[in-house]
Amino acid sequence: MPLTAFSITRVGEFDVDQILEKLGAETGQAYASVEKIPDAWRTQLRTDLKCPDCSVIGAEVVRAAVADKSGKPRRQSFFRFTTPGHHPVCDYANPEKANAVPETLVAFGEAKSNLTRAVRNLVCTGIEMGIFSQGSIRSMRDWFFNKKVESMFVVSLDPRTYSWISALQQNEFHARGALPPDVEITPEIAALPNFDWQAQAARLVQDRYPQHVANMRKLWDVRIPMLGEVGKRAESLARRYAGRPVFNTTVLASEYRTTQTLSEFIAHTHPPLKAVKDAGASSVLAFSALLLFGRDWDIGKAISDFARISPAVGAADPQLGNVMGLNPFHDYEAWAALKKLQELNIQVPDEIDIKAERIAMDVELRAKYGAPPLAN
Repeated sequence: MPLTAFSITRVGEFDVDQILEKLGAETGQAYASVEKIPDAWRTQLRTDLKCPDCSVIGAEVVRAAVADKSGKPRRQSFFRFTTPGHHPVCDYANPEKANAVPETLVAFGEAKSNLTRAVRNLVCTGIEMGIFSQGSIRSMRDWFFNKKVESMFVVSLDPRTYSWISALQQNEFHARGALPPDVEITPEIAALPNFDWQAQAARLVQDRYPQHVANMRKLWDVRIPMLGEVGKRAESLARRYAGRPVFNTTVLASEYRTTQTLSEFIAHTHPPLKAVKDAGASSVLAFSALLLFGRDWDIGKAISDFARISPAVGAADPQLGNVMGLNPFHDYEAWAALKKLQELNIQVPDEIDIKAERIAMDVELRAKYGAPPLAN
């Protein structure tokens, strides 16, 4: 149940109050409140407004909910599309999404920070110059939705996979400096003052899991960043969306790389954004993707458009930016990691603590070869 809807006849996106005020101005009939919408207006809204995600028509207005004695709205008025209803993969098909903005959408009209203000000014200038329009912004969202519908997969990744792979990678790090595989410890080797017992213990624990080397090689081949925030986010997504169909973002790999490149160029070149230093911000990616979409993802042509927009910023009507843009790459790397890990079908063993095994093996080796005990 979205907060905004796209008007087919007005080629723009509006919230409830905005579209009703426009109807009032167009008909000469003052807009009083959501509770008193003329039947003729309701009929027009049902055929004129499209869902901002799946483009279904049939909009109904749901008035704001009033909270406690203060009289302040607890919930903003929004649109409901019940006949025929949202597409099953639409972000608004879930009733829990009422009064919420999907993570992939970006409010180009926001000016809450230096960054969002800078992007809003770029968008308004681009619209005023005719480089893109609210209609083309809407077309991009239709393109993305169709991509999503065509590229769904069901999340079946064991969320423990991230922790398991991380433990194996850490163990591999500890194994540096150990004896080569199949080389036995001799009394002479054990007597070396700087022999790394911890590394040797890690190597022997690694040998217990022959799938470890194979898994690591697979991960290297697909270049999946597993350690750090990307891996943690992939684990979180695996838990949150288990058993549910989701968009396979990897179908946008080429567009993602191109958008990243353009975002970095724009953030480095446009003075207000250079001061912020955040090329990866959702709003910058959304603006960059919009330029590229309008030029069929030709980065040279998109940069030429940006070169026209940037010097002209400052005089455009700020109301032109009152539109929801699209960042189709939200959580791209985490979703890509999840998808690739799922394809590798790594089996996660139960009740295995690699760190504890490494410490136990270290103690065992030192005792066997008479080396000084492991320091606490």
